[in-house]
Amino acid sequence: MKLRSENTRWGKSVDDILHEEDELGLLDGIAIKPKTAQKEDSAVTVFLNLVDFYKRNHRKPDQSNPDEKTLYWQLMGYQTRPELRAKVMHLDSVRLLKPSVTAKIPEPEKEEADTESNVKSLADIFDDDDLDLLDDIDTSIYAVKHVSQKKDKELPDEIASRKPCDDFFRYEKFFQDIHKVLPTKMVMKERIVQESDAKVGQVFILNGLLCLVDSIIKEDTGESKRENPRLRVIFENGTEIDLLKRSLTRALYKDKHGRRVNFDPNLFANGSISISHKDKPTGYVYILSSETKAPALAQLKAAGKLVKIGYSTQDVHERIKNASKDPTYLEAPVNILASIQCFNLNPQKFENLIHAFLHKQRLGMTLISSKGKAYKPEEWFAVDMNTAVEVCKHIIDGTITQYRMDNTSGKIVQKNN
Repeated sequence: MKLRSENTRWGKSVDDILHEEDELGLLDGIAIKPKTAQKEDSAVTVFLNLVDFYKRNHRKPDQSNPDEKTLYWQLMGYQTRPELRAKVMHLDSVRLLKPSVTAKIPEPEKEEADTESNVKSLADIFDDDDLDLLDDIDTSIYAVKHVSQKKDKELPDEIASRKPCDDFFRYEKFFQDIHKVLPTKMVMKERIVQESDAKVGQVFILNGLLCLVDSIIKEDTGESKRENPRLRVIFENGTEIDLLKRSLTRALYKDKHGRRVNFDPNLFANGSISISHKDKPTGYVYILSSETKAPALAQLKAAGKLVKIGYSTQDVHERIKNASKDPTYLEAPVNILASIQCFNLNPQKFENLIHAFLHKQRLGMTLISSKGKAYKPEEWFAVDMNTAVEVCKHIIDGTITQYRMDNTSGKIVQKNN
């Protein structure tokens, strides 16, 4: 009996054909598609989706949330498989793959008899392809496009897209005042939130933060009979958003810890806590003189040209009560020469303008404290009280750009047009 090889019996194999010399050029237009290209593209796409999720929600996917379980296991795959991690490490702008985190996939509690019953999505099928049997399948055909996807239940996109509040200094004290009474029984925190509650001046707790409906940005111009204006909402962490009234109430409803904060206006009758955030004092600009005995300051003190200009959100008397022990006040008693109540004043801008305008008059010397430590007095200037008051008033009313300091006389003068 004569044995024949399989190739002889059935003819040439596909590999034989492809590796033979193609004299007629029949295979010139045929290119073998790389297996790894599609898989690599998919790995990048999935990871970028995880990065987007983190940026929107400021956290990683939660395994216990049915809407996030697929994302959770996808992230686990990148954290536990070095070859996947290497492909996307350069895209990890939010440190999802940071080395300090050692991901470990938990063992199942018991063997599942019917694994097919656990498959709930196409992602489950592709994620479970340990043998790479589906490498050649173009997964882009399963990408959802032009279809509204379900938003994250805990944090709608409108809430996630907060931006820094440039004038937060106007609201900071308001939030501090609310916090003073928030733990007491004088404040009611109610779970029921209706659209009518989202009005200017109302305070809520949303995603663990106090927020305030500051103003109406745009009135409702739609055909619907239900009003739905666009609101400006300020958060206690210095961020803000503008969103529709219904979007705010929907976010509050979805947040299981969301609350409407109600309090009795009579609680604030003494003025120490302001119920309204509009046109309320943000603090006090104060001008002080010193009773210091420091020899280096004796000449300026005698000439009445030693003043401190500062800003305080609390009562000035309360601020200076320990002046004799504080190098900030030259470790000596001080006298209040002037105190100007300010509305909607940005303290940082005020201090910057004071230091810039009175740069030449700023006290530039080093003193020794009672503890033997060297220090440089801050916010002390070699000007008289009247000049200090005038400079402060022009900064507060916004006309300071029309004036300059005469460094010879030490007085403020109007600029020539």
